[in-house]
Amino acid sequence: MFVPDTLETVSLFISLSCISTMALLFGRKTAGTTLKSMNYARGLVVGLFLTSWAFSVIAALLIQNNNWNGLACELSIDSCIALYAFSKIIIYLFLMEKVYVVTAVGQTRSNFFLYKVNAALMLPYFGVITCMAVFRIAKVRDDSGECRIGLEYGGALPLVLYDIFMSCWLTFLFMKSLLSSTSLLQGPSKGKLRSVARRTLIGALVSLLLSSANIFSLVYNHEGERGLICLISCTVDVTLNAISIHWVTSRGGSSSRRTALSERTAVDRRTRGLSVHGGALSDKQVGPLESHVSVSVESYVEEYHQLHYGGTSSRY
Repeated sequence: MFVPDTLETVSLFISLSCISTMALLFGRKTAGTTLKSMNYARGLVVGLFLTSWAFSVIAALLIQNNNWNGLACELSIDSCIALYAFSKIIIYLFLMEKVYVVTAVGQTRSNFFLYKVNAALMLPYFGVITCMAVFRIAKVRDDSGECRIGLEYGGALPLVLYDIFMSCWLTFLFMKSLLSSTSLLQGPSKGKLRSVARRTLIGALVSLLLSSANIFSLVYNHEGERGLICLISCTVDVTLNAISIHWVTSRGGSSSRRTALSERTAVDRRTRGLSVHGGALSDKQVGPLESHVSVSVESYVEEYHQLHYGGTSSRY
């Protein structure tokens, strides 16, 4: 009769906890949301939650079949590479979207030069994924039957360098645009926008530190680390990344939402009043809402585009 050791039991408990956490976040993010009302940015967040949940489920299954099983050992490292890489792509696209909404004025993504540059910078990541697949480690020890998986230097080094570059580059662009004195997002709530920037910066740093620590642990063990340890490390990594993104994009409580609604109504009334009297609404007069600290940057920029260009910032 097979009796799991303590590490296997703890690993399974962690996987099930991550599965429950991702289900909770998915429910909170999609509550009251329909497919028609879901924009691109929210779709990326939901996609990240689903990917993290799927990885947690697969890890929980593989943990139970990790010893004396060459196929499960191969699938462990393959799932780590595939789903982990896919979750990072979603995070990069999310950061690109935040840069787009605070820098592009009246431009679609296909016409915005900086968005094209960032999209082009994503292409080398497929080369990084190829390096991870080529220089992966997956073997079953003959003496103990333990699965050992990991990455050699040829796969880990490009991943670390690329992750550091993209995370720092996209976060810099977002912070620079949001805090610039000539930024679109100006007004009496400028100080509160700094809180939005601070949350985004913290979220990006947390994601970078978690990913770097996880990858360095794989490199440190030259012959690979035990499969279930690697699976749990990646599971915790993607789960904490998802929690970080949820925190960055979360709205405030019901009182903040009521305040935001009343302020939107006041802005609409002032806008209609200026239109009736032949007044012109300048860029500086359209300031962020007072409750912007609890509402994402995207909501304000979308409102700006609706007032000035008769559309939203989410269209292509």
